[in-house]
Amino acid sequence: MTDKKKSQRFVFQTRGICPPEIHFQLRQGLLEDIRFVGGGCTGNAQLVARLLKGRPLEEVLQYLDGIDCRNGTSCPHQLNLALRAAEDGRLAPADSFRIYYDPQPRHRIGLIAGLEGDSQALETLLEKMADAALDAIYCLGNLTGKSLQNKQLVRLIRKQEIPAILGETDWQFARGKEAEDLPLLDQNVRDWLIRFPHVVSFGMETKKGMAFFGDYIQKLPGYSDFEPFALEMNMVCGLTNFMQEQAVFPALEAMIPQFEADIILFSQINRWGHWHVAGKDFISLGPAAEPEGLSWGLLEADSGEIRFERMVIDL
Repeated sequence: MTDKKKSQRFVFQTRGICPPEIHFQLRQGLLEDIRFVGGGCTGNAQLVARLLKGRPLEEVLQYLDGIDCRNGTSCPHQLNLALRAAEDGRLAPADSFRIYYDPQPRHRIGLIAGLEGDSQALETLLEKMADAALDAIYCLGNLTGKSLQNKQLVRLIRKQEIPAILGETDWQFARGKEAEDLPLLDQNVRDWLIRFPHVVSFGMETKKGMAFFGDYIQKLPGYSDFEPFALEMNMVCGLTNFMQEQAVFPALEAMIPQFEADIILFSQINRWGHWHVAGKDFISLGPAAEPEGLSWGLLEADSGEIRFERMVIDL
């Protein structure tokens, strides 16, 4: 393992057990955190995680051998494989954030942001957007909020197979760190959320696009300026304050030749906006529910040109 003094996060793809993934962190030979994600008995998994958290790796490995459940393996056995793979370098540390790469080229994309747990708003938006001849729909962060509909909303996104990224609220929900005034989510909903990506990468004709929520990604453990799209996020969040500091646009132009993306979407400031800078399109998405109705964004590519329009649905 490299740099054992630094906390490293790992994601292990399991075989033969209910949870498809095990997430864990190691620091200086200590098991800092463990999470069985996506299925199985959540009560037992949480108990195992609490008992093993903070223990030396050598001690933990002694407990995990020879435990069978079914299919010739078990959750402890898969954890044993994961820890040994991380220890000897066969399992590389995970990137600090997940990226979903949309494999299909797109021409008309519908964009939704700031749903804040309003599953009824999402249902209405999807119904109205069905007439827009879209070839993709993306949900860009803060899917959940101070709502009793969070579970229904996440289920709807999964059922419709809509690419959705995590906003800061979603990330806190996924880790069980809601503010005290927010309703708690079921563990299975947290597991669904934590497997959502933080960034979407997509193509529109000859242009490459990326979408993210905001600056919480830069605070994730292990965040590196050398990860894909890190430069775009750093410039949008830090240099331009989400494109609100136009005095620094000349400095932004100087960095743009190093960008991977031609289209940069974000939604943290909860406002609608579209800026053209040095051949790149920067687009900010506002909330789904607004006083005048429900809103979504239409992103189109036509002969190399990018067009963006805010669409309002009167209620």
